[in-house]
Amino acid sequence: MLPAWAKPLAGRLLSLPPVFRSWELYAASRYPRPPATDGNGLPIPDRLRMVQVVAHADWRTFLQTGAATIESFDALLTRHGGGFDRAGAVLDFGCGCGRLIRHLPARTDAALYGTDLNPRLSGWCAGHLPGQFSANALHPPLAYEDGQFDVLYALSVFTHLREATQRAWLAEFARILKPGGRAIITFHDEHQPGADAALRTELAASGFLVRRDAMEGSNLPATYQTHAYMNAMAAPAFTVLETVPSPETPFGQAMALLRRA
Repeated sequence: MLPAWAKPLAGRLLSLPPVFRSWELYAASRYPRPPATDGNGLPIPDRLRMVQVVAHADWRTFLQTGAATIESFDALLTRHGGGFDRAGAVLDFGCGCGRLIRHLPARTDAALYGTDLNPRLSGWCAGHLPGQFSANALHPPLAYEDGQFDVLYALSVFTHLREATQRAWLAEFARILKPGGRAIITFHDEHQPGADAALRTELAASGFLVRRDAMEGSNLPATYQTHAYMNAMAAPAFTVLETVPSPETPFGQAMALLRRA
């Protein structure tokens, strides 16, 4: 545990890209190698890819939390028009190395798509998991047709983006969703577990803030926004069907279910 005086210095050092990438390699090396496949015969990604997605390489937790997250998404969708089984095409935006999408074939016959900012992650999915995968840039557009998807979800993506980038992606989501299509967006909210008093005070005043504002799109920056701020950003392209506070989800982030207006 670092002493309080050392934490600001550690944060500044970690904000340097070479230091952050070295930390990822070190973190991956601390875990045993995973088996080649899971219980369904699907390949399990290597330790570094898992660290780049969830900041650890415990393969059991990687699989279990992915399944629990898809379960919570499916329940949310089911409360508002039907779950994944009612969709014809689903997009995993920020698919990483497939922690979530690997659990969808058991729930739906929908055409599955995934895209990620890191081509090493989406490329691994393309070679090992069912679905169509590609890499995207930090900013829109995506190489999909207008109205192509019934459902898309973005887990722990907006948690690492600045406000202007979030707004751009919301507009792009509205483009690629069918009329009435739904999007699940997760975000760090005002109820975030572990948030310190200073952060809560600043967030209450501004509605939106970014800590460690470097390497946008990586796991380094941490973005926070209130439910009211998220709802305002989503309008007028979307109707907010439901938001769930972070303490009530299995993954420690809030989630918003949006329907294309």
